[in-house]
Amino acid sequence: MKKGIKLNVVISLLLVFVVVVATVANLVYATNALRTSLTTNYLENNHNYTNKLAEGLEYVIDDMQQSITTIAKLASFPDFEQKDLDIFYQSELEHFNSIFVTDINSMIKLISPKIIHFDNGQIVQAGTVIETDIMKKALSTKKPFISEPYISAVGKLLMLVTAPIYNKNGVFEGVVAGTIYLEDKNIINHLLSTHEYQDGSYVYAVDKDGKVIYHPDPEKIQADFSDRPAVKIVSKGISGYKEITTPEGIENFAGFSYIEDLGWGVVSLTPKSNLNRPLFNLVIKILAQSATILIIVLILATILVKRLTKPLTTLAQFSENPSANKEHQNSFNISSNIYEINQLTRQIRRQFVQMNKEIQLDGLTGLANRKSFDLKIKKWMERNDAFALVMLDIDNFKAINDTYGHIVGDEVIKYLANSILKFATMDDLVFRYGGEEFGILMKGKTETDALHVAELIRENIAITDSPTGMPITISLGISSYQGSDVHPNAIIERADKALYQSKEKGKNQTTIYQEEYITKI
Repeated sequence: MKKGIKLNVVISLLLVFVVVVATVANLVYATNALRTSLTTNYLENNHNYTNKLAEGLEYVIDDMQQSITTIAKLASFPDFEQKDLDIFYQSELEHFNSIFVTDINSMIKLISPKIIHFDNGQIVQAGTVIETDIMKKALSTKKPFISEPYISAVGKLLMLVTAPIYNKNGVFEGVVAGTIYLEDKNIINHLLSTHEYQDGSYVYAVDKDGKVIYHPDPEKIQADFSDRPAVKIVSKGISGYKEITTPEGIENFAGFSYIEDLGWGVVSLTPKSNLNRPLFNLVIKILAQSATILIIVLILATILVKRLTKPLTTLAQFSENPSANKEHQNSFNISSNIYEINQLTRQIRRQFVQMNKEIQLDGLTGLANRKSFDLKIKKWMERNDAFALVMLDIDNFKAINDTYGHIVGDEVIKYLANSILKFATMDDLVFRYGGEEFGILMKGKTETDALHVAELIRENIAITDSPTGMPITISLGISSYQGSDVHPNAIIERADKALYQSKEKGKNQTTIYQEEYITKI
């Protein structure tokens, strides 16, 4: 006759199956949640970062324009000399690679540094005539002018910031120009290069035509990025974030911002492969934890199942040789294996019931409940810890329930709970006392400290729309632990009296308990 599998083996296999299924489910849920969270964080962080860069670049360019305008005003005086320009140049080294003054015919009158040597052998100094379209435009505009990035005659990616010079009679005499070599060290380059992390994230910037004016890879400067997804969007004046794929086939989290005054776009990219490491670490962590749990469960299950199945084992042994145990045949009242399994199931259920702990959280708000509060205040009093107690409730809450219904009333209670938590510290215990009444136990705080927090809560509630569509008001009462208090009820009663006094005085206010307070009849 086929003996079959022993019950303790079946239960052990079942426990292994449950742990494995739970592990797989937890693994799928956790990795999906982490992937979603990291994706959102990367996208939003990159967008926020490009917004800050855009604001920084606008501020820097505006500051440069103001500096050049200031120099232009001083250059209108006849006594403005080379040494004066040198002083300004030294103060603007972070912003400009050179500063020069021209006449109306584009000839340099003053320049700092005095002589500039370029790799192609060209020299720029006083007397040099700048015959570029950009300089002609700056002279013809006769207003403060910021050029588009362009390749200069010496092959450098260049920007000009200019301001017109007018003498005391209002006659135009030329311009003051500051040069910015975008590929060299300067404030713009520094701002854009600070995102070059070792995780592969980087930033690049393009002009209004989609040409690269900054990239951590120098070989991509002046490359045409106008067909790239992020550049297509930002070139339309749109800022935001998106998951994109580069022409090289690399998937990225992209944030991008448009600089309206310049027509530039700033793009920040983070490879999606950065998700692999945290996701892999999470999988390893979950598997390690699950393996540990599985081993512990199997050890405990082996011990427990052995004890629980001992009567069944005895029955099995008895049934194998009933003739040898005739005197015990009537001592077992088990009719079938199903009955035995049901008995074991009920026993396990009873043990689970015994292991369940009483939940000490309020079911509606998630705050500590009355029992948690009672335990905490009693513990603090036994240790003689200083603390303050704030009791509060919603003014005219019955009218809210009558007007909007109990569902909205419950939402108002949850709204108030969340509002209180915003102003509580880690050491405070925020609890729901019952109904629409709440409290805050504030360890190490005085009544004055509690008043400050209570007023912040009250004022915030009074100006913030609740789930009813309009603000509600609350009344609050404050007391504190006195060395003479022997029972928590004394502290609670004082806070309740102060709360009642707030109600009497017109509601929507906070009252600290005073001994001389006498309830009005």
